[in-house]
Amino acid sequence: MSATVTAALAGRTGPLRPTVTRLAAVNLTLLVWFWACSVPVVVVASILVDRLLGVDDVAVSLYARHAAIWFPFSQGIALVGLFLRAHVAAGMTRRTFARATILVGVGTGAAYGVVLTLLAVAERGIHTALGRGWRVTDGFLADASSPLGLLLAELVVCCVVGNVAALLVGVVYQRWGALYGTLALPLTVGPVFLVFALLGAAGGWGPLPAAAPGPPWPALGWSVLVVALTAAAYAAVVRRTQLRPPHP
Repeated sequence: MSATVTAALAGRTGPLRPTVTRLAAVNLTLLVWFWACSVPVVVVASILVDRLLGVDDVAVSLYARHAAIWFPFSQGIALVGLFLRAHVAAGMTRRTFARATILVGVGTGAAYGVVLTLLAVAERGIHTALGRGWRVTDGFLADASSPLGLLLAELVVCCVVGNVAALLVGVVYQRWGALYGTLALPLTVGPVFLVFALLGAAGGWGPLPAAAPGPPWPALGWSVLVVALTAAAYAAVVRRTQLRPPHP
């Protein structure tokens, strides 16, 4: 019955829309569960940092950035492994799968970035109401004095590149197997750390020195280019992936 409905939808609206809808529903369900679990953790961590360390002005919420990147990253790898074979077996094209997963990956990453921004705004509002400061200490572009748009753009780009790189990791494993997929990880996961470096260079991230004062938007522009190139590489590999029969 479900296969009949899917075929009818695909014939009427094109295969892209139902594919995006199904994948987005899965990802957004996990997003709701992630934040339902993460927000209490951030609240408890803020209280512990205040009471045990005596630090009451740190933007604790922004340390959830890495969880918001790597949790959906694991989903992206699994998504390719679970759905690519079923998608092709249902008679739909690899091109459609690539387009749908990129759209869902970008959209889901943007949603994680928006929620994290709202959480940071709420935390800052609480600190202001209590007469406390609010310091951003994780070393990326935005700081306490930055406009909200910069913080939002930074977080969205960080989350989106994680999702798109995860798709690339997943399809390389599907295309070349476990050994070569593992050996390729520096290249397939590399875009995430490259974006970290680009965004963190303005504030001295990791081994990189602090950049000279200037507008942060070029770093964001280069980061968007990294995302686009990663998505293009993923789409190219998907279209050339011949699925091997499953092991008995």
